[in-house]
Amino acid sequence: MSSALELSIAINLEDLLSIEGQWQELWLDSPCGTPFQSPAWLIPFVRIFSPAEIRVLLIWRKDQLVGLFPFWIERGFGPFTIKILGHGISDYLDALGREAEWHNLPPLIEAWLNQELGSEGSVEFGQLKQNALLASVPRAGIFEEETSWGEVCPVVPLRGERTAAVVPSALRSNLESVFRQAEKSGRPLDFEIANDDSFEEAITLLYHLHTKRWQRRGSAGIFATKQQRDFYRQAFKSLHAAAAIKIFVLRLGGNPVAALVAFIHKRILYYYIGAFDPDYAKFSPGNLIILRAIEFAGRAGCHSFDFLRGREAYKYRWGARDQETVIRKLRRSPKEPGNGQ
Repeated sequence: MSSALELSIAINLEDLLSIEGQWQELWLDSPCGTPFQSPAWLIPFVRIFSPAEIRVLLIWRKDQLVGLFPFWIERGFGPFTIKILGHGISDYLDALGREAEWHNLPPLIEAWLNQELGSEGSVEFGQLKQNALLASVPRAGIFEEETSWGEVCPVVPLRGERTAAVVPSALRSNLESVFRQAEKSGRPLDFEIANDDSFEEAITLLYHLHTKRWQRRGSAGIFATKQQRDFYRQAFKSLHAAAAIKIFVLRLGGNPVAALVAFIHKRILYYYIGAFDPDYAKFSPGNLIILRAIEFAGRAGCHSFDFLRGREAYKYRWGARDQETVIRKLRRSPKEPGNGQ
């Protein structure tokens, strides 16, 4: 007879670091995981932003980690809310679970939530993909539930080596003409992917280009504070060590004019952030680097190029289709035994 599942709870950074290796294995094995559930993303998040009251539920079968539910508790002046760790900077939120154990996980999570919530607490699980583990755990009918749509993530479906066919012909023709004009001008456009030696420099370049463009628009951008820059540098470097990130750089006559950060996992390339030098806007560097990133995704065998959150018009010019996300809000039923009703 197989061993019973056991639940333990990580409540701080030290606890998370102690299971980082098992977490990495689970992330690679879990069919629903995205880069935003990896230890490379969430450990820097905890280290830099120090969220209070971490409650990462760890489900074990003997010594094997078979489920990880990264929660934290948000408290204000009113009732508290249980949320998913990474809320705010992660485009997809979820838990991790080995596929063979999915049907065994709900009772443990439901029992913990039932005990933790009491009569006042609530749960908010946002930005869930349709196939997310937390889209079905807890199971329907266990708690009072309200569901709504989250932010849309436009996705371009790819066709392997035939990826060129998914890019609208007029857009591709315009961008290829820019490459030819640059060649004729004696300032060729070169595309590269940061390697171990150039990765740190590529991060710094991204920060510089992003800040320069957003300052021109009267805003600070996402790298405005040291805390933000420290988080992204740590997360990007950790994802690089896990072979789950690519930083693309576009140069014009040797000068860097655009950079793009994309995560790669389970045959999906996720476009997380891009930046270009506004002084070279006439060369369409933002679109050029997206084109090369999509081409890379096709060669790498990816089936999707995911633009992540937001319905910006430029995404649909690439043929992107909306991928819906779901928000689940849960609370204990007033009729639940033991809550005084």
